[in-house]
Amino acid sequence: MPFSTKKINHIAIIMDGNGRWAKKNLVDKKDGHQAGVDAAIKICKSISKDSIVKHLTLYTFSTENWNRPLNEINQLFELINSVYKKLKDTAKDQNIKIVHLGKKTRLPKRTINIVNDVVESTKMNNGLILNIAFNYGGRSEIIDAFKKFKKYKANINEKNFYKFLYNPILPDPEIIIRTGGDLRISNFLLWQLAYSELFFTKTLWPDFNYNQLKKIINNFNKRKRNFGK
Repeated sequence: MPFSTKKINHIAIIMDGNGRWAKKNLVDKKDGHQAGVDAAIKICKSISKDSIVKHLTLYTFSTENWNRPLNEINQLFELINSVYKKLKDTAKDQNIKIVHLGKKTRLPKRTINIVNDVVESTKMNNGLILNIAFNYGGRSEIIDAFKKFKKYKANINEKNFYKFLYNPILPDPEIIIRTGGDLRISNFLLWQLAYSELFFTKTLWPDFNYNQLKKIINNFNKRKRNFGK
């Protein structure tokens, strides 16, 4: 299948299925999360090489993930800390700009320092913009934006409200993908997804690859988007 090279502003992905992948492959859950990280880095490299997507947002850790068992959270944070260091090297090689999308409250100080270092060291890169939705929740983002909105007493309209979101310059995603087979959004980009095209795949995230992403992009480019007209 020929691959469309039409530019896409923003693709957002709910990376689901690491735990089930681990169970399926008879390995520890932490190995499933590691396989998910490897898949994410491969996707980032491929997208960066093709230069057809400007923004990629990956749902890494949600505000609801704090409800997981403590030992799993600790394992996740150890992995996340190492992932950011690996992403820093990848970003340097691929000219990727990394942006934090979410809250920093509750995050360990070590993690905050690592996140800040990666964001600062890649801020001048002008290739793919990788938004890492880490400690992120769509409802929290809307509530936090509303609090700022009230403080500055801006005129009430959508354009002004957008200025108070976590990343005001992040365009709405044209495509939202969820792997793993579940058919829900899970508190992800609730304000921004109003006219996003939704794609759900049963493929578990560690098995998701760039060829599958290209098929989704081709499918998207065949859709007629009327935006209510």
